[in-house]
Amino acid sequence: MKMAKFKIWMVALTLIMGASLTSCVETDPTVTQVTFGQVTSFMPTVITIPGGLQITAVNSLADKDLYPGDYVYFQYSYNSDEQKVDENTKNINATVIIGEKITNSYAIEAENKGEEYENVTMLQIGNGPESNLRFMYYDKSKIIVPVIFLAEKEISKHTFTLVYDQADLEERSEELKLYLRHNSSEEDSKSQATSYKLFSIDNALSEFANANNGKKPEKITIYANETKNFNSDDLKDKKDELTAYTVEYIYKD
Repeated sequence: MKMAKFKIWMVALTLIMGASLTSCVETDPTVTQVTFGQVTSFMPTVITIPGGLQITAVNSLADKDLYPGDYVYFQYSYNSDEQKVDENTKNINATVIIGEKITNSYAIEAENKGEEYENVTMLQIGNGPESNLRFMYYDKSKIIVPVIFLAEKEISKHTFTLVYDQADLEERSEELKLYLRHNSSEEDSKSQATSYKLFSIDNALSEFANANNGKKPEKITIYANETKNFNSDDLKDKKDELTAYTVEYIYKD
């Protein structure tokens, strides 16, 4: 799935600022939002977003091969004159456009920071390590990582593995370190692609707590092996050091 960077920013604004994308015509009552959610029912399709709000699709999504439990990045639109939405709203009937069906993987323990799980580099995470959008929390034990990488034709031939290393946990720091590794079975990847990855980090958080007297991390850092050459994902073109993406861990309870 190829995607321009402005779409990542649109998601960031929606998630971080709660922004709505409305028509430029003031009299148009259409409200459009972009976010992530989990399919909780079908016929009709119902998607529950973080916080519990349910979006019921008024259009058919039968061709999207969605099942309860699937995670999706999607856009929904509704008429604000016909549906009054406030903080007490539990359901919105909306037109839904699916942007991407997101795989849910588990962060795993690996030695050597998981180097065996990669054979190529990546371009970056989100809009870069200095931007406001690096990765996001879906909830207290799941993170969403927007990955930008080189591909050719089939995104399915690219896998991303998130790992944690027991050696890092023994340092007893306030930071949970994770490593994102990219493996590709495509021979010639030259085109820029973007895909959202969802990772459950329950085990990593549990191992961190065991090593730190039950404490939770103050921050989580994902390290990515990035290329110096945006036209090549060959490991020989990797940067001298892994690129760090750090976000405060906001779930203290």
